[in-house]
Amino acid sequence: MLNYLKLKALVEKRIEITASVLVFPFLLILAFQGFDVCDEGWYMTSYQQIFNAPETVEYNFAFWLTSIIGGLWYSLFPDGGILSFRILGAFSLIITLFFSYKVLKKQTSKTITIIALTMVLIVNDYGYLAFYYNLLSGLLAVIIVLLLVKGLNKNRLILIFFAGCITAINVFSRLPNVTLFAFVLIFPIQKLWIKDLSHSHWFKQALAFLLGSIIGFLFVFVILYFLEHLEIMKNAINVIFNKGTNSDSNHNLSRLLSVYQRQYIVVIKIGLKATLFGLLLVFVINYFKVRKFLSIALLIFSVIVFSYLFKDRAIFLLYFLSIVGIGGILVLPYFKSEIKTIAFLAFIILFFLPLGSDGGIHNAGYVCIWLAFPLFFVFCSKLKYVKPIDKLKRVTSFFISNYRGVEYLAIAIVFGFILIKINNISNEAYFDEGSRLDKTYVINNKLARGIYTTKDRAKITNDVLLELDKHVKEDDYLLAYDNIPMLNFLTNTKPYMYISWVWVYDSGTFKKQLLRAENEIKTRPVVVQQKFKTIVSFSEPILDYMSESKEEDYIYKQGRVKAMNAFLKRNNYEIVWSNAHFNILKPRL
Repeated sequence: MLNYLKLKALVEKRIEITASVLVFPFLLILAFQGFDVCDEGWYMTSYQQIFNAPETVEYNFAFWLTSIIGGLWYSLFPDGGILSFRILGAFSLIITLFFSYKVLKKQTSKTITIIALTMVLIVNDYGYLAFYYNLLSGLLAVIIVLLLVKGLNKNRLILIFFAGCITAINVFSRLPNVTLFAFVLIFPIQKLWIKDLSHSHWFKQALAFLLGSIIGFLFVFVILYFLEHLEIMKNAINVIFNKGTNSDSNHNLSRLLSVYQRQYIVVIKIGLKATLFGLLLVFVINYFKVRKFLSIALLIFSVIVFSYLFKDRAIFLLYFLSIVGIGGILVLPYFKSEIKTIAFLAFIILFFLPLGSDGGIHNAGYVCIWLAFPLFFVFCSKLKYVKPIDKLKRVTSFFISNYRGVEYLAIAIVFGFILIKINNISNEAYFDEGSRLDKTYVINNKLARGIYTTKDRAKITNDVLLELDKHVKEDDYLLAYDNIPMLNFLTNTKPYMYISWVWVYDSGTFKKQLLRAENEIKTRPVVVQQKFKTIVSFSEPILDYMSESKEEDYIYKQGRVKAMNAFLKRNNYEIVWSNAHFNILKPRL
């Protein structure tokens, strides 16, 4: 027995070392490929301007802390460009993985924990994005849980105080993170699994958390004051609240809730498919006493089935499995108080952190499952030790007595997931579809140094950058319409409308912000106007891109086009250069 334990410890140590050595090189390899002109351009323009001209990236004050950290990184590596922010993104993922491991490593074998966290790391088909607010939000949320778990287990109020402090600070990574104050629910609810917990005991803990939160808010307020960012923050919050009430906004409150509701329906549907297949697998493995050869064939078939289930909507199935793991740990009496505390806090992140994203779980879910998804494997690994409980006797007895089938199910899930992710990641980068083997062409710009994309995407971008160089210089105003904020970053120009990605504005906000810029900024900007779609993939040129009478959809809004055309007309803009994909316009002299 002693030799077995030593061997197990040695194997786990080797796996720890191997994972530590391989993770960063893997992320670094992915960093060199893919060129996105939308999201990454938006984030990085705010990092470029946050200390130079913060008023020009006012909208990004919704992610003020993220912009500050990105701005500091840009100050350290001003010529690092896109690649440097992908490296920063890789660092943030590795740190998140490390702290998640710290939270979870005592709850099951280290090998299982590392496998589960690796699955979370590669959940996105495109690999990962440059450093941005979701990565920072997920990292800080995991750190908060680590502090809370240690603080609650050891009754160290100072740790709970710092957890509250970081919860408040995390709000400024992304303003909707205010929902994570739901962490405060852990203090009274822990009485469900700690029977002798007195009211005064948990009340003191809650008080320490709230006091830390106040200090956290004051800390941010002081920094905002000394950086002279308070007025810009106030303006940003007003714009965001107004945007949230406009009917055609992607961030309209009713639309956000509707998206969230529909996505949970998808979670349930895909979860039911996986459950039905899982039950069938467990039944066949155990009741038909499958022999070795047949069991291998069955396992291969199961891997293929789960690869199919993970093919397009992996995050939704991972969400379902996370809920299963959390629910099982909270319901079954076998599990100890510490893991129940982790499970409840993981649920808070799982449910509340995606709120406020227009893509909900689809966009932000992958940073919400660092702690939740591994709990599915914690639950499965401990299932054989659980005694059936009266209220759920038939259900629990089935899985407990058929544990061999549960192990097959877990193995099929892991290999099915990894198989499809290897295929998908090799054939996609964020908003830059196609095989990575074809991404061998460069963007001719120092801030895109080391980034490789497809031949067509490189040519389209290089053509417009070459011409823009004749019309704008660093620190000039550039209005990049409407899904091309990367052009602001690569030319180091200031966004004209208080945001580099003007498509983010709904029609009403777009018109107001454009009129505001006209009144507040004496200089009229050079305008670069796209004539093709850039969200997800580059489309063919669209002849009626600026038409005011097309049918509206998620990307196209008549109000935005009308406001933009009216601005160009009243300020006497003329086209000074044009090709199939872009126009460059300047006011007539």
